[in-house]
Amino acid sequence: MTATLLAGELSNLISEAKRKNADLKTAAEKSLQDLKAIPSTSESQLAADLSRRPAFIEPFLIACATRVTKFASGGVTCLQRLVVSKGLPRTRLKDTLDAFNACAELGLDVQLKVLQALPSLLQNYSDDLKDDLLAGALQLCALLQNAKAQTVSGVAAATLQQLVSAVFEKVVDEDRKATEIAARHEVPGDGKPIVLRPAAYDAYRMFRDLVLAAEERPTKFVRLTALSPESSLELIWSALSANTLIFVAHPELSGVIRANLLPAVTRPLSEKLAFTLTIRSLRVMDILLGRYFNRFQEEFEIALGLLTHNLDLDISAPWKRVVSMEVIRNFFTNSGCVVDAYTAYDYAEDGKTVVQDILSTFVRLSAEKPAAIGLGQQSSIPMGPGSRDSGSEQAIIEAAGGMAGVISSALGVAETSVAGISSQWSLPRTACLDQLDKLEAPPLPETYVYTMVLDCLSSLSDTLARVVVPLAAHLDRPEPEANGEKPQANDHSLPESPGHTSRSQSFRQRAVMANALDAEDESVSQRIRAVAGLVDTCWPAVLATCSTYLNAALEEQYYRNLIKAYQRFAQVAGLLKLSTPRDALITTLSKSAVPPHIVNAAMTDSIRSPITQSTESARIFSNPRSLLSVDSLVSQTSSGSDRRSSVEPTRPMLSTRNLQCLRALLNLAIALGPTMDTAFTVVVDALRQADLILSSNMTQQVMRQGAHQKGADSPAAIQAFSAEVNAVEAAASRLLESTSEYSNESFLTVLTAFVRFLGAKPVDSPESSRSGAVSPPTTPTMKGRTFSGLPGISTFAEMQARDYQFVIPKLGGLGRLNVARFIQYDPRESGWTLLVDELAKVACAGSKPREARRAATDILCSTAAETVYAALAEEDDLQYLVQQRAFAVLLQIVDGIYSEDGELTNADLEMQGRVLEALRSILERCGESLKAGWKKILAVISSAFERTESGAAVQQQGVETHIDWNHISNDLVSVQVGRSAFTAVQLVCSDFLAALPVAVIPSLIEVLFRFVRQTDDLNMALTTVTIVMTVAEHLVSNEAAKDINHVTQSTSEVASVLDPSSMSNETGSAQLVLLIVHLRSAVREAQKEVRNAAFQTLCNILSNHGEQLSPSAWDFLLRQIVLNILSDDVQRCFPQGVGTDNVSRRTTRADEAMSKAIILGVSGLIAQHIRTIEQISKLPSLWETFLNKLEAYLDCQSHSLSEAVYTALAKVLSEVDEPTATWTTPVYRAISMWLKRLPDGPADSDGDDNQGAYTAYVSTGQVLYRLAKQTMGPPQTRKMIDNVYHCVAQSSGPGHGADVNSLSDLQSKAMELLKGIRTDQATLPTSLTTAAAHLALLYHENASKKGVISGPTFVAVASEAIDWLAALVRTYTVDSELVESGAVLRGMQTLKRIVDSKYATPAKCKGIALWRKASKAAVDLSQHVLGLPEALGLDGTLKSSLWAEYAGIAAAIVNANGVGSITDKNEIREDELADTESFRALRSVLVPRLGSANLPDHTRLAYCRSIFNASIIHRTEPGEVPSGEESPLKDLQRIRRGRARRVPYSQRERMSYVCLEELLALSSGSEGGAVEQLKLAQAAAPLLILRLAIPIRAYIADHPLRGKSPQPLSELEELLFCFEQIKSLRMHPEALAEDPEAKGRTGRTAHLHFLYPLLAKAIAIAGDGWSGTQEVHQPLQSVLQAIVPFP
Repeated sequence: MTATLLAGELSNLISEAKRKNADLKTAAEKSLQDLKAIPSTSESQLAADLSRRPAFIEPFLIACATRVTKFASGGVTCLQRLVVSKGLPRTRLKDTLDAFNACAELGLDVQLKVLQALPSLLQNYSDDLKDDLLAGALQLCALLQNAKAQTVSGVAAATLQQLVSAVFEKVVDEDRKATEIAARHEVPGDGKPIVLRPAAYDAYRMFRDLVLAAEERPTKFVRLTALSPESSLELIWSALSANTLIFVAHPELSGVIRANLLPAVTRPLSEKLAFTLTIRSLRVMDILLGRYFNRFQEEFEIALGLLTHNLDLDISAPWKRVVSMEVIRNFFTNSGCVVDAYTAYDYAEDGKTVVQDILSTFVRLSAEKPAAIGLGQQSSIPMGPGSRDSGSEQAIIEAAGGMAGVISSALGVAETSVAGISSQWSLPRTACLDQLDKLEAPPLPETYVYTMVLDCLSSLSDTLARVVVPLAAHLDRPEPEANGEKPQANDHSLPESPGHTSRSQSFRQRAVMANALDAEDESVSQRIRAVAGLVDTCWPAVLATCSTYLNAALEEQYYRNLIKAYQRFAQVAGLLKLSTPRDALITTLSKSAVPPHIVNAAMTDSIRSPITQSTESARIFSNPRSLLSVDSLVSQTSSGSDRRSSVEPTRPMLSTRNLQCLRALLNLAIALGPTMDTAFTVVVDALRQADLILSSNMTQQVMRQGAHQKGADSPAAIQAFSAEVNAVEAAASRLLESTSEYSNESFLTVLTAFVRFLGAKPVDSPESSRSGAVSPPTTPTMKGRTFSGLPGISTFAEMQARDYQFVIPKLGGLGRLNVARFIQYDPRESGWTLLVDELAKVACAGSKPREARRAATDILCSTAAETVYAALAEEDDLQYLVQQRAFAVLLQIVDGIYSEDGELTNADLEMQGRVLEALRSILERCGESLKAGWKKILAVISSAFERTESGAAVQQQGVETHIDWNHISNDLVSVQVGRSAFTAVQLVCSDFLAALPVAVIPSLIEVLFRFVRQTDDLNMALTTVTIVMTVAEHLVSNEAAKDINHVTQSTSEVASVLDPSSMSNETGSAQLVLLIVHLRSAVREAQKEVRNAAFQTLCNILSNHGEQLSPSAWDFLLRQIVLNILSDDVQRCFPQGVGTDNVSRRTTRADEAMSKAIILGVSGLIAQHIRTIEQISKLPSLWETFLNKLEAYLDCQSHSLSEAVYTALAKVLSEVDEPTATWTTPVYRAISMWLKRLPDGPADSDGDDNQGAYTAYVSTGQVLYRLAKQTMGPPQTRKMIDNVYHCVAQSSGPGHGADVNSLSDLQSKAMELLKGIRTDQATLPTSLTTAAAHLALLYHENASKKGVISGPTFVAVASEAIDWLAALVRTYTVDSELVESGAVLRGMQTLKRIVDSKYATPAKCKGIALWRKASKAAVDLSQHVLGLPEALGLDGTLKSSLWAEYAGIAAAIVNANGVGSITDKNEIREDELADTESFRALRSVLVPRLGSANLPDHTRLAYCRSIFNASIIHRTEPGEVPSGEESPLKDLQRIRRGRARRVPYSQRERMSYVCLEELLALSSGSEGGAVEQLKLAQAAAPLLILRLAIPIRAYIADHPLRGKSPQPLSELEELLFCFEQIKSLRMHPEALAEDPEAKGRTGRTAHLHFLYPLLAKAIAIAGDGWSGTQEVHQPLQSVLQAIVPFP
């Protein structure tokens, strides 16, 4: 067929072009020949052959290029056929498209043929249709779309749409094969170029050109000049709608949207453009907002602002306002967009309030035309925009919900022609955004905008609910309920007939509904926080808008949707625990449910007659299921039709819409449940007001009026109204039933909301205070009347009967529904106490109405009975409690009746009869199961003691009858009566203790301890203490100790234990606690002998059975009992206080012994059971209490008590094995006390010393440091070191030299503690070194004191400290801190002082002198210490100080201070040898570096001067040696007066020669380098010359006086030694250069200038014939001969 067509068309072209177009004719002939040459087998084969012949289509292309219709028609036909059959060569696609474009403006047939070819072209050549080919195809379609023929234009538009879709489909395929196709095309991106694949590149260019065409700007890829902006926008909308994922995945397309499209479609919002362009632009805006909002949040901020701006009435044209509102409505409808917008703008920091502005605009919209929406006092049915006849109005009203009668007749308000909002006239047939076929804006309903506001509110609330409600349910996840699903807040369907619902037990599993803000998922949590912020900021706008519409004329469906939206919004606020918006929304809904003007009208109604009131009250009280008092409303109306009509004017009453609001309020309360908090009060108030209105005479009167007035309510309307009332009742019933699922705290809130009407003040929850709860916002009220924020309502001075009629049945229902709660929980927590107490007040009060009292009594009795019946299946203990509680209710009613002032009335007797009847009923049903009993025997025994008041001793407390022990004293009525009573007690305790009911034991304990505390018979008291131990053993044998923690968990103070109403005394554990508490009282109050016996009994109980106690039990017993014994004892011994100078200490030795026994006994208990006690959760606070008690003893300033305190503390802490986190805080607190509370103060009057107190103190420090060693800070450790030193230094023992050769116990513990202190913390080595230095000096400082010292000698501790000091300095000087702090310097000063004192304060420890140990330590440390400045890079001052100290140490070593007091020559000799050895060792360290230029000269001078002084063998005369400030060479030639007496020589002569040799060595310059030699020589040379001159001058002065007497041998030896040294001395050449007396003389023999004159004089004396001797003359002559050669 294709071949025939082609041949025919080619033949036609040849025929037509014979004379007109030779080229066409030639090309056609050639193609015809080629066609005939192809064998015709099949269509597909022909197409394949033709596709390989590019020249075949040449005549068709020429024909199209002629633009002649008769030629072009055939050419287009053939080309179209070839495209369809795939016979078109791919290489000629470009030429084909050009040919089609050339024919685009020819006739209709040609244009249609072209359009027919394009889809096939797209289908068969899709892979080739790209780049310029695609541009050509798009251009062709755009050109044809602009054709005048509607057919061509429509087909072209569809084809263009198909092409655009195909382009994006190719992108999808390309993305699937992304790894197979290379990306080669770059386009500008956001910050960097984007490389695209071919299909994506084509789509990008095409979409960009479409956007440019929409803006009427020049295109870049496709020539779209013929395409209108409207068409471009439609194509854009289609592309965005169909290819969401592509636009999301391709950033280049998003960039086009951001850069071009969004500004283009936003422009119509700010400019006045044509309707068609604006509509299409906003359609694109609408889809962008709905699908791409999160990608272009910044750009949409302006668009949303402009949309909001266009909603103003005076800003934009009505149609533009409507279109903007439609976009916003769609935006709100799109799930999540509003939340995302709020998160992006309003919730962001410094963000604009976009969403808030929209909602604020809704407020203005809702209020701008009140008449249009039919705004009134309350909502009504819309009547339409025009007037209608009354019949049609009535039909519409009845059809709308059966409310016509209520509105028109019952309210007495004829509202006709109220426009309002209805789907019949408020909605256009087609949304304005979808009216693309209109050139001008169509007429739109006036209320259409307000209808869309309602839609937005509904969508907003639905969006918020979708986010919050599922998450709250997910977080809560209550157990499935057997009674069906929980009612939802938007449940508006008419409920089924309310039937009996079995009580739910789910309150046991369900807690308060989870707050969605607590979600753990961060993304979810962020969104929830945004929703919470939206609700918290926008609720005023939502509330204002909804409030307006709640009073507008709305169609039924719109009104229901509004209520649903309102409910959802309030529910979201409630689930998010946003109390302020929740309460405001609930309050407003309650006002819509019960409008204030209706309540005011009801309150002004006349009071019923007594007969009517009595009859009605009896009916209501007897039928609590009828929660609203209208159960016979319809029957009353029917019967009223036979009566005469009233002439009174009609009054307003509730309508079905009010009841719908009320039902919505109740459903909302059901949905929010426990989260309602105090907002439940608003619900109860609304329910009560509705009941007040419907139960008033006015309601019945209005219903009767309706039967006789024109336009009366039809029976159907009345029935609808009653059905709505029943629905409200059913919702109220479900609300009450749902309270069984509440937590106790929430149930108490509900209960409090009801009991307010009984005249009681609200009771705070026992668990938490309600002071922080946010109350619902209030509304301005009329003067003197306030009720739930509604104007014109108040409670009267006395409680009205209608309030009782409303609330008492509700309380009965709550009690019946929550029986299981009352059984399982504490009465105060469960609300039992509140319910019983408040109803009992009504039942017992004679001033209350009789019907109310009767109802309250019946409810109390029935509730008590139900608790007893329900508890029969529970455990015995629970049965016992419930039965006592139930009987206590009955007894409370009777007691209350008899407690009332005045005579009994018939009503009182009736109430009592009802109680007795209830009791009879209980006994008949379950009397065999009752376990409660009476206690009378011990009440009789207690009469032996006097009463403190005239009141009855036996009275009702709690749920059981008890003896009021506060009214029974400890004094016996008489001794004989007491003994008789005591005999009975003995008998009971000895023979019948095991048979006694458990509940009797507390009273027994009270009796026993009154016998203990009586003072008339001591033997009776002591015997009773023994009986108490027997009772305790009995209780423990019944495992009372193991369960004691259950008592302590609910009992926090001793006063609570002593108050039987505050704890369950039925358990043995509680009785054991009570017994121990009384023992503590006996220790405090009883006689001295009884006190001791009571304390020992208490300790024995806890010591023997403490392992059975739990940590919590120990916590309670220690806090409330055991530790308080300590404070009691302190207060007893020091009643005027402690810690002052003028304290009157009334303690005796016996009192002090008792105190020590108590301290050690308490600590022994704690230490014995420390493994259990350390498990106490509040151990730090318990430990704090313990230490506070001990500190009170320390305040007594008694060393004996201090010793007991620290012994006790050490005993407890020594039981702690390892430092754990549990003990961190207690140990720190103990350390704090230990550091601050040294056992200082005056010694005891009996003369005991502080040795024991200090020893215990240090022992405690050892234990504390063991536990806190790893965590104790340097400041605390330093304080510890100081305190330990203080204890050692200030201790008064041991005496008699017991600590000379061995450490005392205190000193040993102190040294052990100090040596065990960590040294890896900053400043601690310094503190320890300082402490060691101080300890080393203790003996010397103690010895320096005047007077007789009878205390410790400190010799052994000083000896120990010297070794420790040396070890510290050697070990810890690697850190400069120890050196820089001066600790090393102080240590060296200490050693210097000890060495220097030598024989002045002699002391030996184990035969070794302290100074010998100090010398050795100093010498051993010299190399290390003196090298520290250079090693650590310290400053010169510290270096000089260290060198100065060592120069002093050297001086102390060579000198022998106080040697004259030593008589043992051998000891002196041994010491001299030791000092000589020490000096030589120290000299080897000092001298090589002593001459350093970095050291000051006075250090070298001091060293040399000390050597000079130690070298003096014979004592010189005063003035013979110049002072230290003068030059040693001054007056060197002056000869003193001679002396004939014998001068004693030094006892350490050898040391003197050693020092003289040292001077010779220093002066000769043989030590160190050149500089060092010079400095040392200059310091030593003058002193050496003086030293050599002294014996020569003595010889010159003294020898002539001797005559023939021989010179003393020691003097002769010294003189001859000096001659020999002078003879060989060669000093440093510059040794005397600095001496002022030398006058600059230099040279190695400069000393001869000073010594030669003396030698000359001496030779004359030695050569004298009368006094001269050869033993001097000859050596001296040899010296002179030797020095002659020297100048």
